Amino acid sequence: MPSFNVDIEFEVFCGTCGTGLCNNSETRTSRNRSANQVTVDACPKCMAAKDEEIADLNYKVDALETEMENLRTELQNAKTREQ
Repeated sequence: MPSFNVDIEFEVFCGTCGTGLCNNSETRTSRNRSANQVTVDACPKCMAAKDEEIADLNYKVDALETEMENLRTELQNAKTREQ
């Protein structure tokens, strides 16, 4: 759990999914102002969910591009038959 040199201990949770992020965070003192700071890495659970969402969207885009190409071919064939 992150803590400062003073007796302040706190827990860190993802604001999106609620996963505990204490192992993904650290405390430090700023170089210029000697102010306490907390850094938190991106939530691994939310990042994995976004990766899945992106993969699903890429799959849908590929499917739509294939469908568009098939429709273009079908349209071209229809134009050729009309001539």
